[in-house]
Amino acid sequence: MFESNLLRRHALALAGFMVAVGLSGAALSQDLMSKAMDKGINVAFYNFKPYTYMDENNNLVGTDIELLKVVLEGIGGNIDNAQAVDWGALIPGVQAGRFDVVAAGMFVNPDRCAQVRFSQPYFGIKQALVVLKGNPHGLSNFESVRDKGVKIGVISGAAQHKFSTRAGVSEDNILQLPDNPAGIAALRAGRIDAWAVSAPGVRDIVAGVPEGDLEAGPAFAEVAGEPAVSHGAFAFRKEDAAFVDEFDKHLTAVVGTPEHIAIMEKYGMTQDELPVAGTTTEMLCAGG
Repeated sequence: MFESNLLRRHALALAGFMVAVGLSGAALSQDLMSKAMDKGINVAFYNFKPYTYMDENNNLVGTDIELLKVVLEGIGGNIDNAQAVDWGALIPGVQAGRFDVVAAGMFVNPDRCAQVRFSQPYFGIKQALVVLKGNPHGLSNFESVRDKGVKIGVISGAAQHKFSTRAGVSEDNILQLPDNPAGIAALRAGRIDAWAVSAPGVRDIVAGVPEGDLEAGPAFAEVAGEPAVSHGAFAFRKEDAAFVDEFDKHLTAVVGTPEHIAIMEKYGMTQDELPVAGTTTEMLCAGG
């Protein structure tokens, strides 16, 4: 009993010392690894098909959450809980430690790389527009929106805003809205003439509209002559870099396998939406 109490005092003293001097990034990462293998990690998601969302039976489903589970199982970890979060609160939430990982189909770009540590990419998708049935303005991409001088809607803070401005669409013709339902409502009300999300998102929106009053424009891979295949990854705290390095070993071993492709196809994505060969997060963070 004496030895046990002594060891406990030593452990408490050591813990107090580490708090006093400040935990290193490696220590924080080890804490996340221990958490993953014990209670499980906390996941933030944006309720958006096909990535992570609640289905009609209130089950958490989607390409990202299922892939995350597979990779965590590979390192002996699991998920404790998952919380739906507004898009603009995802990165601040993981930075503040309210969540351990963002699983929301988040695209990797230099601005976001400055704030979080991304995993390696696990999808690379093209862009498309939702338009009214018959496509009255003949819209096919962001450049056509510019040329016609019509209005386009995008999710606030999403990549489609930058794509729009890159193509030369004026800010006055870009309406930023919180989510897909708001975008479709604006399209039907005539406040916008196209709603821009990823190609899989467009397919899912149109397939889920029983009224049949919407259609999907063609998928496209370039904006203003530059590649516009957005690559997505899981987002973690920068302090958890060592954990992400280990996570990536298992992630890259799974991406592109029949198991991964089956998950994608289950939610309407295809093998064509795997990451472009040779693309790394390091390249994407550098603006490549």
